[in-house]
Amino acid sequence: MIKKINISIFIFLISISIYSNKLISGIIIDCKTNLPLPGAEVIFNKNSPNDEPILSNFDGYFELEISENIKEIFIRYPKYKELKININNNNNLGKITLFKRGCKK
Repeated sequence: MIKKINISIFIFLISISIYSNKLISGIIIDCKTNLPLPGAEVIFNKNSPNDEPILSNFDGYFELEISENIKEIFIRYPKYKELKININNNNNLGKITLFKRGCKK
């Protein structure tokens, strides 16, 4: 009986370590007005056309669950420059400013 419990716990721990994901979040804002950008696309794999982007909500907020091996995400919005963000150990990216013509970095 104890052996079966130990095996079950071992399998559970391995499955957690193999499929470990992290949740990242942020708020996407405009460079001039500092207002949120609803409907901005957040993607983590530019090369895969089958992946659906996550869209920011009305307040510019997004949450995205990614695996630990993902090291960067991309944010797109019409008429704005695409932004590449490197993911380290940050789960909350805070305010993310998108730039378009006429904005200064």
